[in-house]
Amino acid sequence: MEQAQLPGQWGVLPCDKRFVLGVEIAGRGQRVVLAEPSGRIVAEAHSIDASAPAPVVVDTVRGLIDQACSSIQVDLSEIWRIGIAFGGPVDAARGVTLLSHRAPGFENFPLVNLLEEAVGIPSVLENDARAAAVGEASYGAARGCADVVYVHLGAGVGGGIIVDGRLVDGASGTAGEIGHMVVSVGGPICSCGKPGHLEAYASAPAIVNNFRERLRTARREVIDAWLAPGAITVGAIFERARAGDEIAREVVTETVRVLGLAIANLITVLNPAAVIVGGPVAEVGALLMDPLGARVRQYSYPASVRRLRLSTAQFRGDSAILGAVALALRGDEVR
Repeated sequence: MEQAQLPGQWGVLPCDKRFVLGVEIAGRGQRVVLAEPSGRIVAEAHSIDASAPAPVVVDTVRGLIDQACSSIQVDLSEIWRIGIAFGGPVDAARGVTLLSHRAPGFENFPLVNLLEEAVGIPSVLENDARAAAVGEASYGAARGCADVVYVHLGAGVGGGIIVDGRLVDGASGTAGEIGHMVVSVGGPICSCGKPGHLEAYASAPAIVNNFRERLRTARREVIDAWLAPGAITVGAIFERARAGDEIAREVVTETVRVLGLAIANLITVLNPAAVIVGGPVAEVGALLMDPLGARVRQYSYPASVRRLRLSTAQFRGDSAILGAVALALRGDEVR
């Protein structure tokens, strides 16, 4: 398998430029990091207002850029490019966000043009899950692999696909929408309104909702064991499943089975060198990955998993912004 070119191995900026900027606009608010060509982050700044409207976000990001740069006395003239990871669908080619589920005003919003006007630095845009795929391939758990599938399990299910070192966007920019793979005929309704999609089984809210529905018909003593405020979380469900809780075990078994089926199909069709699972659900670690690995190998075409690397994301919540850094460094070469 051909190795991907990585920023740390080849990244050389023009002689008058020393840094790139990574920007993340997602569920945790806005975050900016200043990075060297090696990908090393040297300064950062963030805001926690995840619901701010689009025009306000541009102003906020502009202020965060100034804050990050001034913290180590870097002038904007020393920055080569900005990479943006956005928590929602985007038209990367046009630099336009299409929708945000958290904040108003991002419908067909020309984010790249407005940020470039504000700071005078060329910028590139990508969906945060696809950016996370680039981050893990460039610096993390898939480093050295040219063919990668990244699966993000959080409030929704997303992902990114890298083939021959290049991020796949697709004809209409929806490549990597792994959460909308059909994994059952009928079944629970996805956030998009259609039944049987992976997101309706493997996102954090879906796992919790599945558990709550099953708990409603449980014995009184079982229900009482889960009555404490905040007791029902993804982590608690996986921990209780390991401890022998029958309902938790049923939910985990179904989640792993359906997720394993989806990943096995991706592996068989794409034959990646690595499948990386990230997001809050993946943070339960071996409680998910051990049974998931068994299911993936059970369902996949045997030759496709012979050299497969299956692991959790190395950077957890930092995968997307490191992907934004890599996108800034690599520019058009990532597509």
